[in-house]
Amino acid sequence: MISGDKKTYKTYLKLFLALVLISITIYFVNRFIDYILFINGDHPFRGIFAVDPGNLTNTLGGLGEVVTAVLGVELTAVAIIAQLAANKYSSNVMILFILNKVNIFVIALFVLTASNTILVVNTITEAFIPYWSVFFNLLLIIVSLLVVIPHLYYVFNFLQPENFISLVQGQANDIMRKLPEAQDVEINKMRDEFYDRIEFIRDIGINSVSQGDSAVSILCITSLKEIIVSYLQHKKNFPEKWFKRSGKEYLDPDFSAYSDFVIDRIESSKTFVERKVFRAYDLIFNISRKTLRDVAAGVLLNSGLIGEEAITLNDDGALECTFRYFNTYLRFAINDHDPRSAFNALEHYRVIGEKLLDVNPHKVEQIAYYFKYYALEAQKQGVLFILETAAHDLCVLNELAYEKKVPNIRELLFVFLNLDQPIEETNHSSEMSLIGVRIAQVKLAGFYLLKGERELARLIYEDMKVEPMERILRIYELIYTTTVEEFWEITPRGVNFYYLPPERREILKEFFEWFEK
Repeated sequence: MISGDKKTYKTYLKLFLALVLISITIYFVNRFIDYILFINGDHPFRGIFAVDPGNLTNTLGGLGEVVTAVLGVELTAVAIIAQLAANKYSSNVMILFILNKVNIFVIALFVLTASNTILVVNTITEAFIPYWSVFFNLLLIIVSLLVVIPHLYYVFNFLQPENFISLVQGQANDIMRKLPEAQDVEINKMRDEFYDRIEFIRDIGINSVSQGDSAVSILCITSLKEIIVSYLQHKKNFPEKWFKRSGKEYLDPDFSAYSDFVIDRIESSKTFVERKVFRAYDLIFNISRKTLRDVAAGVLLNSGLIGEEAITLNDDGALECTFRYFNTYLRFAINDHDPRSAFNALEHYRVIGEKLLDVNPHKVEQIAYYFKYYALEAQKQGVLFILETAAHDLCVLNELAYEKKVPNIRELLFVFLNLDQPIEETNHSSEMSLIGVRIAQVKLAGFYLLKGERELARLIYEDMKVEPMERILRIYELIYTTTVEEFWEITPRGVNFYYLPPERREILKEFFEWFEK
């Protein structure tokens, strides 16, 4: 993808030599046909064309000038269009366009037509008029003129982002398909090419965010997800050398900032490619969080889908990489006092935990710990409502853990009960957040009571009985006065955290009676 490398220069040289060879071949083959036709008698094309060499050369020479003029106009138009696309999306679009086989064929057709016209016109004599060569040359001219409009349509279609992004994604898939059978000497080169494709799509995504083009940005995010999902599915078939450092990581901006310790960990977990894709997500997420929130939401959604695929394939390295980047998303959002981004990140993080309950419930404790850690960090920095959101998500995870009968139900419950801050550390501004946490815990107590698990519900009561009675009454009031499940503003989740279905509100009366006693 880089225009200055040796491979590109060799490609251009091969193309030049091929055009020269084809042009000469066409000329001499046609001349040979003319010679055969002449020695066998009257030339069958003599009656089609004028017998005056001057008329033929003038007519054919004028048509040759038309072809070269059309070629110049088309090259100018196509170059402008391609350069505009390159300026908007990525400089590599131009290289991709130049190396496209259809574009090469059309431009080569014009060049061959012009060169063949020059050769034919300047070899017509009164003694020998090559009628077949003239006829063939006219066919080339006609085809060259007819192909102009279809080619311009193809160029406009090719430069649609979805088309060249799909092309680059296909190139990445081709590399993965060839990789299992690749020789050791080829692997580093294939890795560089694979990274180039990821960076190409990343650059388009970043530039699109800067220009406010959310549709193309989301297209890039989705394409990167499809590449990494396909990569994870075929990863076990790749040669071991693919996962080893090549030495170029220290020059790669995505890895150069890491210490040897981190590089060693990436190498041992075989996650260089995963880090590459998530680093692209990280960059897009950070520049879109406050300007194009739908793009940031797309990063979170696709990050979650990658994590789910890692769970399905039992790829611990990719899953751990997903955890780290979700934690990074949360850290950026909290440090920048961006509660909406943290709010969305927690939901997609929780969905990963829900899927993980089926295959590795003990690892869900790790997610629960992260929820607690970042919720309390948000509270310390005054980013309100994140603590309540984390509590709601942990409540959902605990309910699902019970439904799935996982062995570590109590461990998950204890993490949930430790989410709230001690009473003496709260202040007026965080009072509602603490109440929101307690409401989530009460909701879980109601769930346990509905399932007949009074012992688990009593654990929640034991944790809450230290609360002052006025706070318990406030919790009671909020629960029993919230009767609308859907929140009354537009939010990504759309649910009202304080809402409980009627059957759970009814059984919670028993729970609140424990406080009265």
